[in-house]
Amino acid sequence: MPETTWTGSLHQTFRLVGAQSRTLVPFLESDGLTQEQVLDRLPYDEARAQARGGGNGRPDPKRYRDAKQVYQTVGLLFEREDGRLKVTDLGRATLRWTRFINDKNSVILAKHAAYALSACQLRNPSGAGRKYGDDMLVFPFQFIWKAMLALDGKISSDELNRALFRVQNEDDLQDAISRISETRRSGQLADLGDEVITGEKKNDRIIPWISLASFGWTLFPDKRGGEDGTYYRLPRPTMGIVREAAQIRHKHRNFASVESYIEYVSRSACLPEDLR
Repeated sequence: MPETTWTGSLHQTFRLVGAQSRTLVPFLESDGLTQEQVLDRLPYDEARAQARGGGNGRPDPKRYRDAKQVYQTVGLLFEREDGRLKVTDLGRATLRWTRFINDKNSVILAKHAAYALSACQLRNPSGAGRKYGDDMLVFPFQFIWKAMLALDGKISSDELNRALFRVQNEDDLQDAISRISETRRSGQLADLGDEVITGEKKNDRIIPWISLASFGWTLFPDKRGGEDGTYYRLPRPTMGIVREAAQIRHKHRNFASVESYIEYVSRSACLPEDLR
């Protein structure tokens, strides 16, 4: 049966600002390489690799698949039909920024990243995207932003898990926003409904969604270490960027291939031409 709720299929987060994801640069420097060649570049725990990889001392191939899925989801790269990685224009721009990005200058890249994220569809030709039915007309990152903008610039993991992850279209989104608003007034969290993602490690499957919606914490920070640790909050420097990107009207499309979809997401970033 097709998926009718947002799945927790992402197993890694994406961090660009601060302590960057250890796999980010190796992947973005791997244009044209095969899975085996990328695995040779990835940092890994040798003891863990031996335990999971049959004692061959190599990284678990799952580390390639999980990281590739995360970076592909936001338009940084994709795997070609010949099995080699293709790093997109957005991926190459992000690679250049990895060397000097910080909290103060990240808004420059964040603006283009937000344009790209606004075009991302839940249903798409990728492995995870093919699980969704035709009724899933969802732009997940736009929908998360719209909810935050309508709800005092913030959203919690529970609100994502009990309301946003059930949204299938724009009408559902408006209903979810209304229910979250009412629940904040009443304090009755259970009124939002059951959790979509459950289990002891549910947060490990929720955080990847929000880390991508923030483009590696460039559009808004991780809630850990924030005011109360409950809400992800839009900061003033990027509030206008998020509002603008959330208002872009995209037509939900059927793409013929992963390549055509990911290249479309990358082009949506509207990056200036690299004249170097």
